[in-house]
Amino acid sequence: MTNTRYLALLSLMISLLLLTACNKDDETVTVDAPKGVATVTFLVTPNGLGDNGYNDDAAEGIFAFAKETGTRLRLMLPENEAEAEQMYRQWLTDNAENDSAVLILGSSSYEKMAKELSSSKFQDSSKKGTRVLLFESNAEIDGVSTVMVSHYGVSYLAGVMSQGFDALILAAAEGVPTLEESIAGFQDARNKYAGEYLGFPCQTTLHYLADGEEGFAMPNSAYRYITERSDNAFDYNEMIYPLIGGSITGVIRSLNDNDFTTALMIGMDVDMTGRSSRIPFSVVIRIGDVVKRYLNDWIAGREWPKHQRFGMREGATDIVITPHFLQNLDLWDERYREPDTFQKLYEQYKEEAMTYEDKR
Repeated sequence: MTNTRYLALLSLMISLLLLTACNKDDETVTVDAPKGVATVTFLVTPNGLGDNGYNDDAAEGIFAFAKETGTRLRLMLPENEAEAEQMYRQWLTDNAENDSAVLILGSSSYEKMAKELSSSKFQDSSKKGTRVLLFESNAEIDGVSTVMVSHYGVSYLAGVMSQGFDALILAAAEGVPTLEESIAGFQDARNKYAGEYLGFPCQTTLHYLADGEEGFAMPNSAYRYITERSDNAFDYNEMIYPLIGGSITGVIRSLNDNDFTTALMIGMDVDMTGRSSRIPFSVVIRIGDVVKRYLNDWIAGREWPKHQRFGMREGATDIVITPHFLQNLDLWDERYREPDTFQKLYEQYKEEAMTYEDKR
């Protein structure tokens, strides 16, 4: 997220949460709402807000909805998953008789919890206005609507657009569904289109930053890994595909600290134009727009499907080309000597990427 966008989000949060109340543990920020008043509660992933990416984009969509509709908003900010479960149990209990409340579970890491604590056991089935939404999940869960934004097609397209480079897929942890889908799409494209550079086949390397989801919040580890990788190479010029959440700041810092690197990084989750001169394009996941669409349907009284999946064809994901990329570079090479190199690849292969995603 650019500084301008981050400041706009911060300003929106402040305006919505003005005159709020905090509990003694500062774990919940809420605008008090009397019974019967529609409320939206966002149960944030531990350490999720402030990642300048996926989680902040989701929050931005929720905040925008609340501002536009006057709906009361509540944030629950757990320190860990155990605390998140306590918060979820309490919300289910408090809203058992309510017919105008929504809880948004902000991560696939909450899938197991949602399955074990079926909201239907707490709710009167006649009360259609109280709902639970879990995003980043393909599961069908009793009493919960799930939504998945497919990362395959846009990752496939990013893989195609990295042709002519060695590529590094830097992922937070193994086994996270959205990451594995992204890895599959990127690798499938690389298997077809990686190409050659200076007569040598271009290689694709996969590295996991951590054993668990802490990999999403380890910017210093990401910085050290990229810096060491650069120091150990005669000419470090990989295309980095970072699937590491907030840890991406470490990669950006490493690239910005090295005036002589020709490595590039693909921006992730949001348009990262301006974060580094080494970002030729960004993979954009519009989760905020998807969540806002669900909330607009809810407030209009429309039912939610048990599960939905969105992707490139629905506009939920895309690639944004960095404008004037070549003009901001101190070092460049022949692989993108034309100003529209990446734009041409995008236009040439976008339909193919969507077709492969449709088939999954």
